[in-house]
This record gives sequence, C-alpha cells and structure tokens, in this order.
Amino acid sequence: MGSYKIENTTIIVFILITIFSLCQNILFYGIFIELPVIVDRLPEGWSLPATFNLISQTAIISASIIFLLRHLAKSNLYEDIGIITTLVIGISAFVLLVFTWNKTTLIYNEYHSTYFLFFTFIICSCDYTGTLLFLPYIHRYKSIMIRAYFLGDAISSGSLAILGYTQDSAVSECILITDGNQTKAIEEISVLNYSIETYFSILSCIILFSLISFLILSISKIGQDKINENDETLTLIDTNNQENQKRTRQFHLSDNAPYLFAMFWSCLITFGFLPALQTYALSSYSQDIYQKTIVSSEVVYVLVQIMCAVYSNITVAAYPRLIHILNIIATILVMCILIIAKMSPCPPFIDHILIGGLVTGLIYLTANGINHFTYIILNIHFRDVAGKAGLFWGCVMVQSGTFLGASLGYILTVHFSFFKERFPCVDYIC
Repeated sequence: MGSYKIENTTIIVFILITIFSLCQNILFYGIFIELPVIVDRLPEGWSLPATFNLISQTAIISASIIFLLRHLAKSNLYEDIGIITTLVIGISAFVLLVFTWNKTTLIYNEYHSTYFLFFTFIICSCDYTGTLLFLPYIHRYKSIMIRAYFLGDAISSGSLAILGYTQDSAVSECILITDGNQTKAIEEISVLNYSIETYFSILSCIILFSLISFLILSISKIGQDKINENDETLTLIDTNNQENQKRTRQFHLSDNAPYLFAMFWSCLITFGFLPALQTYALSSYSQDIYQKTIVSSEVVYVLVQIMCAVYSNITVAAYPRLIHILNIIATILVMCILIIAKMSPCPPFIDHILIGGLVTGLIYLTANGINHFTYIILNIHFRDVAGKAGLFWGCVMVQSGTFLGASLGYILTVHFSFFKERFPCVDYIC
C-alpha cells in the first residue's frame, strides 16, 4: 500500500513539474516563433531579429539579481518567491503585448517598435531569471524529475509549432497599379488564419497554467527529496556523511572547463548569433520558407527531447568527446548560414526557390538540433556531477554565450549593415 502511494505521488509530481516547465520554452521562444509574421509589420524590417535578440539578451542583467540572492540567501525561499514573481510578470507582459505590439514611437525622425522591444525585454528578463531558478528548483526532487522538466519543455515546443503551423504565414502578392503613365508593383499581404493578438493571448494562458502548477508544488511540497532540502535534522543526525557528500559533489571549474566552454560556444553560435541571420538566409527565398523553418525548429527540439529520453545511455561520461565533435559540426553549419545570408538578396539557387530554401532550411534546423542536443546532455552531466551548483554554472555559460553571440549579430547586422535585405516586388539581377 505504501509503495502504491509513493508511486501515485511520483506520477502526480511528474505531471505537475511537466506543466510547470511549459513556461520556460514559452518565455524563451514564444516571441521568437512569431518573428516571421511580425518582421514585415514593424519598421525595423529584416534587422528586427538582430535587434530583438540583442534587446532580449540585455535582459541578462536580471540574472545578476538571482546570482546575488543565491550567494547571500541562507535558505531556498527566494527561489519560490522569485519563480512566482517571474511567472506573474511574464503573464502580464504577454497580455500587454496583445494591445501594444504594433505601436511605434518616432525617435530621431525614424519609427521604432519601442513597445514591442520593451515588453520583449521584460519577457526575456523573466526567461533569464527563470533559467537560473527553474532547474535549481527541480534539484529538490528526485533525479527523474529533470526528465519531467525537459518533457514539459518539449511539449511547449510542440505547442508553439502547432500554433505556428495553424496560424500559417502571410502570403505576399505583387499588385500592379497604374499611376498616370507609370505602372508600379505594390506588395499586398494576406490575412493570417488567426491574429498576432490571439497568439500572445494563448501564450499568456499557458504560463498561467504553469503558475498554478508551481503554486501547488510549492505550497504542498509534495514529492520533494528530503536529502536536497538542507534539512537541519538530517544534518545533526549524520554530519560526517553530509560533509563527505558535499565534498564529492563540489563543482570544480577547472575539471569541468572543457564542458563549460562547450556549453558557452554552443549557445553563442546558435542561441546568440544564428537568429540575427535568419531573415537574410531564409526570407530571401520566400516568407513561407522563413516561417516554416522557424516553426519547424520547435519540432526539431521535440525530436531531440525524445531522442535524449529514449537513448538515455548517451552521456558525457560514456562519450566524453561527442560534445566537442558536435560543436565542430554545428560551427561549420552556422558558417554556411552566414555565407548564405551574406549573399542576400541573391543567395544560392534563388532561381530555384524550393531547392535553395529547402537546403538552407535543413542546414538551419540541423545546426539548431545539434546544439539543443548538446544543451540537454551537458545539463544532465552538470546535474550528475555537482547537482545544484553544476546546473547553476551551466546556466551562467548559457546566458553569457548567448549574450555575446547576440551582440556580434547586432553589430554586423544593424551597425555595419553587413547583410542586405531583399525587397518584395523588385526585380533583382542575380
């Protein structure tokens, strides 16, 4: 009877953590997935992803607050309060985006998407604080619960993909208009299956479900692993064993430097730098190819999650060189995307849009898939090696690598205008 109760409790906790973890991917990719639809509707144009990515990465300053709390706080109470605050702010920001995403402000005689970028900053601040709070919080539970966390991450990826596919992309059509003796081609954009406002409303509801699940977990403390709670009674009963366990689970930066750098580099090229190239590499072929590729990236994440769950024997300990080999392959693929983006408005196979778009899209998706696999495997490794401390330093590498990559992408795209946009209804000689 007792084992039956424990099994039921484990299932309930697994489900609650899965629902709770839906929010992480929504905060990280929710707006990103909608960029192909938004790009042509805001004044920044094709440089919007680079601007969006840099603005979102400056939100890393919010992570410093959690860093200080982690070293100053004597209990884990700040984690619970921080997670609740993060989710409430995230819900509010998405609701406000519903009403303000397309509002612009005139600055130095140019219109800018100040409202959209401001709430992007707020939502990404929630993502960064969440990254440093969510995984360490999961450490309070049994090791299997980190699988629940990544399962929820995969489900939210699938949900975003479904939302993207059902919304579809806006079809651009050139309409010829005669004005006196001149005939001009004017772009006309089709209506989406459902509005951008509806999309943001759905995301706010998903995060609300995550908040409710977390409140149940936090208040009831159901299924928490007593060993991970810094319980004073346990410490008094077995002080020596506790000290020995601490020594064996210390996170030595020098020993883990290669894998920390692997996490840093993987996030730099994929989460940081690659998004700045997406419009120039993909949208030159067609808006539909661009949108379908970005949405398909979420499907790739789901497949990677499933692969990691099925082939759980693939670990850093079992294959210590695998991570570095995958990083080299991903770097080569990102360089290919960089070259294609640089060739815009005349990328390879522009006269054969389907072939060129398919090849470029596959390269983009493969690079993302490899690096997402690297991200998961390294997180599991850091958790196994040093528990909460390992997950924390892994998260620091994620944020610092992503920020540096986003800065590089912004400088090349916006400051130096390194890439050229392909305008609709214009004849290019390629």
